[in-house]
Formats: sequence, C-alpha cells, structure tokens
Amino acid sequence: MSGEGPEGAGSVADRRWDRVREIAADIARLEALDRDDALDDDGRMELARLRIQAERASTRAMLADDLADRIDQARRRKASGS
Repeated sequence: MSGEGPEGAGSVADRRWDRVREIAADIARLEALDRDDALDDDGRMELARLRIQAERASTRAMLADDLADRIDQARRRKASGS
C-alpha cells in the first residue's frame, strides 16, 4: 500500500502491517519454546498477551488498509473529474 508523503494513509497502513509482523515473530519464537517445553507460566502468559495484541494489531492494519484504499479511490475519482 503506498500513500502520498511519509505520513500518507498508505504509509500508516504499511507501519501497521510491520507491527503485525513484529508481533508474529515474537509469537513464533515463544511458540517454538513452548513446543520444546521450555516456556514457563510467565512465558505462556506473554504468549497469550501477544496473541491478543496480534489480533488487535491486524484489525487496525486492515482498517488502515481499507481507509488508504478509499482515499486512493477518492483521489482517482477527483483526478478523473468524476
């Protein structure tokens, strides 16, 4: 998703998706530890917290993507004179 300028809607969506990927990497790391029975109760709580955080972050990223798409469509309509 691309936006106009560093603070365009597309840039915001890109940063949101970057955050989702960061959380997913943390989840994968903790899940690997959990599979090896190397995760304590605190680690399992952190894993649960990260899963919730990932769900919320992905929702925000999807909303930001949708908004960026709508802004791009509006700009195209305006540019074409429709």
